[in-house]
Amino acid sequence: MFVTVLYGDYRTELFNLNCKLINFIHSLKERCGLDMKDCVDLMDRSGTVMNLCQRKQRVELASSLLVERSNYVLLRVCRGEDNEGQKYVPLLNNLSKSHPELTDILRKISNPSKEQDRKGGSLRRSWTQKESSATQTQSKSISGHKKHHPNK
Repeated sequence: MFVTVLYGDYRTELFNLNCKLINFIHSLKERCGLDMKDCVDLMDRSGTVMNLCQRKQRVELASSLLVERSNYVLLRVCRGEDNEGQKYVPLLNNLSKSHPELTDILRKISNPSKEQDRKGGSLRRSWTQKESSATQTQSKSISGHKKHHPNK
């Protein structure tokens, strides 16, 4: 059971998932040359962030969170100013060229207040493509069940 982590100048590392999450994160930082104090995360190809920082002290297996044989982009998590939340910085160089769709998703979840100002509405921080398509499917099915009452 392993995953592939993408980082740097198109570098890849294989990681074993058959270990505790705290050990997986330690190995991730060590093998990718990061400071042990850095807060890191992984994002899959659909744009879902795994939220490793929130789970770093848990003793559950890494395989309970990550999908075997999947590819993940390594992210650095930075705390925003004035309680703006977290900012995700991809540690894969040229992400915009290799995975442009992930660049857009990272921009949205890293700057929720800017996205809200631009669109005039609210944006959930954990937005993913899966949630977006599920919401569209749900709204289509709900609108298809509306009854028309001509007398009302």
